[in-house]
Amino acid sequence: MELLLIRHSITPGNLKKQYIGSTDQPLAPEGEALARERAASMPPAEALWISPMLRCRQTAAILFPNLIPTQVPDLRECDFGDFEGRTWAEIKDHPDYQAWMGGDQRAALPNGESVGTFYARCRRGFLQVLQQARALNLQRGAVVAHGGTWMAVLEAYGRPQRPFYQWQPQNCRGFRVEVGEDPLELRLLEEL
Repeated sequence: MELLLIRHSITPGNLKKQYIGSTDQPLAPEGEALARERAASMPPAEALWISPMLRCRQTAAILFPNLIPTQVPDLRECDFGDFEGRTWAEIKDHPDYQAWMGGDQRAALPNGESVGTFYARCRRGFLQVLQQARALNLQRGAVVAHGGTWMAVLEAYGRPQRPFYQWQPQNCRGFRVEVGEDPLELRLLEEL
């Protein structure tokens, strides 16, 4: 089975280089245009799963207009807490941010998720998708979620192995992977 793992298209927060996790932003006009452009070259899929966030719902509707998506709440982006809507320049010197960026599993952003909680949630949501996709006996499915979501999932299961930040897809881009079993592996076939 193959899966297309796609990051949502451009939001106003992306244009401002802000951390946008729990804020339910729509796509920016640039994001809608990019998704329409990318739709022409997107491989077809038989089923679709999405993060429930508006930016993912809108991206999925443009990329896969003939599929009815299944929402998976655990595929949401990280809750950035007090750093929501802030830029790297605004928070780069904060000790909590530095610990979080360093990958300390216990590190949490003030009033936000810890690294470990976020990773575990994303991976749990992805395993839910896999279970449903297997039950459907698909050739290829698609999942539209967030950059952080894909980094958390692919750091654990992506092959060849890469560090967390090397799995970050650009907006409306992602990965075509082949699902290997026992152990679970997502073998990279193509960067989309």
